[in-house]
Amino acid sequence: MIDVVPATGPAPTEMHSALAAGPVVVRRVAELNPAEAAAWDAAVDAAAVPTPYLSRQFAELVDRCRGGVRVALLHRPGDRPGIDAPTGFFPFQTDGRGIGRPVGGGMNDFHGLLAPDDLPVDLPALMAACDLRVWNFDHLLPHPSLADCVERWDRSPYLDLSGGYETYYQARRAAGSRKVKQIARLDRKFDRECGPITFEPHVTDVAVLDELIRWKRAQYAATGVFDMFTLGWPRGLLIELLTANSPRLTGRFSVLYRDGEPVAGDLGMRCGAVLHSWYCAYDDAHAAYGPGHICTLRTAEAAEADGVTRLELGKGPEEYKQSLASDAVAVGEGAIDVRTLAPLARTWRRAYRGAKETVANGPAAEPLRRAVRRVKRLAAAGGF
Repeated sequence: MIDVVPATGPAPTEMHSALAAGPVVVRRVAELNPAEAAAWDAAVDAAAVPTPYLSRQFAELVDRCRGGVRVALLHRPGDRPGIDAPTGFFPFQTDGRGIGRPVGGGMNDFHGLLAPDDLPVDLPALMAACDLRVWNFDHLLPHPSLADCVERWDRSPYLDLSGGYETYYQARRAAGSRKVKQIARLDRKFDRECGPITFEPHVTDVAVLDELIRWKRAQYAATGVFDMFTLGWPRGLLIELLTANSPRLTGRFSVLYRDGEPVAGDLGMRCGAVLHSWYCAYDDAHAAYGPGHICTLRTAEAAEADGVTRLELGKGPEEYKQSLASDAVAVGEGAIDVRTLAPLARTWRRAYRGAKETVANGPAAEPLRRAVRRVKRLAAAGGF
């Protein structure tokens, strides 16, 4: 049995649970004391690859716009929660019914446990402290304590800009990628035939952001992907991101213009020297010139000049990501599931993914996509 007792402070939003490695406290992000907030920031800075998705600032942003965000603070044995700084952090979003997701749900490209690899974690105790029966994930960063929860690994590609943009560009050409050369040729052709083509590394105009959202929603509709913007709150979050400016979460909205009119955009988040490309889209009227790809490379070049050493593209099967990428990060899909029927649920998820991959390009593809869209709409009803 897990001993759960009320902690000091606001009783409805804080609880303790004894873990083998020490106590865990669950708080609302706004209730962190200065030492806890500073420890979280330091953990992000010390990560192998700093990511805004695991930052305190991203959790605060999502909580303001969506609500339901909590963070579990993991301590060493003998530590006094509220007095001693925590060792690990597990930010999550809850629907209040025992089902958890990463902060921001399906909008989160990197999530997991922000803690030293040698920190022992009792997952059932952690879930009890968080008042969760299951925490689903699909872009999990590796951690030894969560390895057994992963049911599938994927690749999340990135551009290595640590040696400079030109070094990256030549390295991709030397590796046999024709994409970078093709994009450079289309960039010149677009300017010659339809120009002038200009680029702004960061734009804060909400009207331009709304154009990006309009293009993205059209892309969702064309591909059958669930439209996150039907939930309402994501637009407000992106608007706030335009002016976010902190070491661990800085919004960067890069825009490509044709004769003064936006034709492509890339809204990302910067954390330290790492920039995460998040929402990318373009005006389909100019698709023949590949404005989205042009915008991506121009964003990379401008970001490198501003001190960025790595541009994360996010998980996905798109051919351009594989062609442009220097390498990739492993991200996992699965669940921390402490329900009695967890093995059955895991078997169902694996069978579902296998069936989806098998028929993805076959005659059953469209009925399956309709079923997937229905499941996602039902999941989104809870705000995820």
